[in-house]
Amino acid sequence: MYEYVTKAEYKPVKIELEKIIVKVQSIMRKEYDTTFQYHLIGSGQRHLVTRIVGGNGGYDFDYNLIIPAPQQGYYYKADVVKQQFMNAFRKALKGTQYSDPQDSTSAITIKVVDKQKSRIVHSCDFAIIYYDRGRVENGYYYLKHNKGQGQYVFEIRGLSKNIEDKIAAIREYRNGWNAVRDEYLNLKNKNRDNNKHSFSLYNEAVNNVYNNLPDDDEYDDDDDYYYD
Repeated sequence: MYEYVTKAEYKPVKIELEKIIVKVQSIMRKEYDTTFQYHLIGSGQRHLVTRIVGGNGGYDFDYNLIIPAPQQGYYYKADVVKQQFMNAFRKALKGTQYSDPQDSTSAITIKVVDKQKSRIVHSCDFAIIYYDRGRVENGYYYLKHNKGQGQYVFEIRGLSKNIEDKIAAIREYRNGWNAVRDEYLNLKNKNRDNNKHSFSLYNEAVNNVYNNLPDDDEYDDDDDYYYD
């Protein structure tokens, strides 16, 4: 079963992770003349950090590392971009408690491991993306490692539709956000797909709660709405 991690526990980790990202930015700028922005996404962005009770997997964060969209007529060599970021992370992680970066399917993964207890304390996935034609509403390309074929590619991914608008609508109900918290934890406990990231489950939780909001004419301001 999953539980929520307190803000007091995970906030120092988030600060440390973003210091590492800033180091990577500096290395990428100096060595590869490449710039990028970063953005915490999904459940971590909304303070819904979870872990398995008594488990050895710890808790995790997800960040998008946003590189500029290539100019028309040009394209990124995905394998080169991935290797540059891997090299930069190796250098940025020296002297920290984090293990060497791992080349995951759709991200670069770093972890803090308690070797004595054989458990992961916490981890972070960094996805490398750029927005289609530089416009957020067009979706984005993310760097993917097709390990079976030994290929690196940028694949298009559509944006979750109107998530922020749906959250705003949910928050109009007194217990609306509590409903999202409960549904997200419920989905985490039911999930059996190890490749399904926390931000995907978070978006699913928001959509589930939004789709079950009562009609306006059924809502009584004197009653607390609660998703079940």
